[in-house]
Formats: sequence, structure tokens, C-alpha cells
Amino acid sequence: MIDNLNMHGTKTPHNQTKKEKSSQLSHCSYPIKLGFTKRCMASTISTMKNTKKVVLIGGGTGSYTVASGLRSANIDLTMVMTMVDDGGSNKIIRDEFGLLPTSGIRQAIVALSDNKTILRKLFTYRFHKGGGNLEGMTFGNLFMAAMADIMQSQKKGIEETCKLLQVHGTILPSSFDDVRLVATYDDGSEVVGEHSIDEPGHTLGHKIISLKTKPKARLNSDVKDAILAADLVILGPGDFYTNTVANLVVEGMSDVIKQTQAKVMFITNLMTSPSETPGYALSDFFKDLQHYLPLNVLDFVLVNNNHHFNPKAIAIYNKENSHPTIDDLQAFRQVEPLFTAKVIRTDVLSEQVAQKVKGDAVSRSMIRHHSEKLATHIQKILRKKS
Repeated sequence: MIDNLNMHGTKTPHNQTKKEKSSQLSHCSYPIKLGFTKRCMASTISTMKNTKKVVLIGGGTGSYTVASGLRSANIDLTMVMTMVDDGGSNKIIRDEFGLLPTSGIRQAIVALSDNKTILRKLFTYRFHKGGGNLEGMTFGNLFMAAMADIMQSQKKGIEETCKLLQVHGTILPSSFDDVRLVATYDDGSEVVGEHSIDEPGHTLGHKIISLKTKPKARLNSDVKDAILAADLVILGPGDFYTNTVANLVVEGMSDVIKQTQAKVMFITNLMTSPSETPGYALSDFFKDLQHYLPLNVLDFVLVNNNHHFNPKAIAIYNKENSHPTIDDLQAFRQVEPLFTAKVIRTDVLSEQVAQKVKGDAVSRSMIRHHSEKLATHIQKILRKKS
């Protein structure tokens, strides 16, 4: 289990409405936060003060896509990653190494890495031979397991890995607690474990009515500090329950998002998921979201309006009962007074279809957002906030 960071949290009273919020930049600090040392040089203090702070909350491919586009932008980016994965190589990392899952952290490291050598590519390599527990495992996960053993601390191991990969940004687990997700469905059944929720059996087609962690997960104090100091907080895209909501059910996460003076953006998913959001329109995402975060906290909702999906990819999705999400937010606004966010409809679709990697037994999205298109619209919002 990762040892806790011994950092001082800050508590900011929040008596303002979203419209009254103003940008609140904290000054530079020197401590390493999972691999990124913030340097405050006298000659660049004014530049640092003008650098916008963005916190990206999520996990998996969705967060990787957003971060990849923002990596070279002139922003101070913090990635907050869920730590509840328990499928594929993460099951081995948890069960046999006794560590918290590293796949989300690994993807974040690769997304923010400035390292241009073969090491960066090596970190994404997935073994497809060898049998047993080696097949399907990524080199990066094994590397971080070895580093944790060498450093006698998973936290320190991740810090050293971030240094080695020259990470440009901050990567924080949302919690250091070893927990499992528990989903309750509309038929009364319960499913334990992120992997089982994401790829269910008898629950297929049933709706999730509540999500929690067992035991309760406590918010990483560094995450609280980052959100309170942010100019923009981004939720999504990604698996709605096992990535986005999985972070929101961490004790204290929802409260600190309500307290922050940052603008809050939600990036909607391109496709429905037969296991997590079966047959959902966009309004259904927000009907569920309001059980974990008040809708009036949201300032922006980013929706893709380019529906020229790859026909071959769509055919595969349709066979799995997964479909492009329908935008019904205009009608939803008429019946939900708390949904006051500005909806930005624009093209954020990637024309490339992601190919399955050898040795990867986990089902992953083929249709994805376009990193640079997302980054363009995020930076537009940051400039308007200046």
C-alpha cells in the first residue's frame, strides 16, 4: 500500500456563487508531487503567476487523451487518477505485489513525458508471449513494481519513475487507500470490483443506481490543495462510473469541487457503454451525476457534434450494444433548473480508430476524442477566464 503524503491541507471558505468566483493562483512550491518538481526562479516568477492551473480528474484512456493535447500548453497541469482498477495486469499488481494499481498512473506518465527516447515507448509495451501472468502485462507496470520495491515505497517509486520519464506536470492518486468499487443495480444486485462492473455478466443492460467504495476512500490532501488552487477543473471523458464517478465517491472530493473557485468543465463521452451507461442519452449522464455532484457546480459541458464516425468501428460497437451518445441537453435544460452550464458543441472527434494491442485482454475504446481539438477548446476557456 502506498504510504501517505505528509502535506498540509488548506481550507478555503466558500461563500460565493459560481458567477462570483475569481481566479485564485497559489504561489509556486518546491516539493515533488509524484515526479514533478515545480521550480520557482526569480526571473520567471511573473510568468508563473500568469500560468493557469488545470486539474484533470479521471483515469484511463480518456484522461490520457486530454493530457496528451495539453502537455505542451503553457499551463500547470495536474492529473488526478482513480486507483480502483483491478482487471488485467492491475489484478496481478494488487494481488501478487500488494501494490495499488499502476495502469492509470502509467498512462498519465506517458501522456506527460518529455522523454523522447525508446524508454517512453517501452513503457507502453505489453507482453503478448510468455504465458502465465506475464502475458498481457505492460513493461511500465512491471517497472514501477520493481521501482517500488527498490525504493521501499510505491509513492517514492512513482516519483523516481516520473523523474526518469521527465514528466511535465503533476500526477496524483485521488486516494492512497486500498479499496474496491461496489455498484448496486436496478434489479437489486451488487457487483464488487472495477473490472466486473466494466465488463459485467448478468447485469448487462441493467442500470447502476449507486456506486461506492469498500471500505471508504479518503481524499489525498494534495488533491484537495490542487483543486482549491485551480483555475479550471475538468471531469471526463472516460468510463462514466469506473473513472469519473469513481473519483467523486472518494470522501471529500465532491465537497472540494463545490468549494473551489475554479471553473468546472465536464467533457461528455462519445459512445454509450453497455455495462455502465446502457442506452443513455447525454441527459441520463447528468441525471446520474447529480447524485454525486450538484449540477450547478458545472460551468461548461463540452459535446462533440461531429458524427462522421468510422463505419467499421460503429458496426463493431453496435454488435456490443454500444451507440453514439444522443445530445438531448437542450430539452434537459428546460426540466432541470440546476443544469445551468454553458454547453459547447464542437468537433472534438478523432478520425483515427484505435487498434487493439497484442496481449491486451481488456476491452478498450476504438472511437476516441482528438487530443489537439480538446486542447484548443480548453485553452479558449482559459483565455476567456484571464
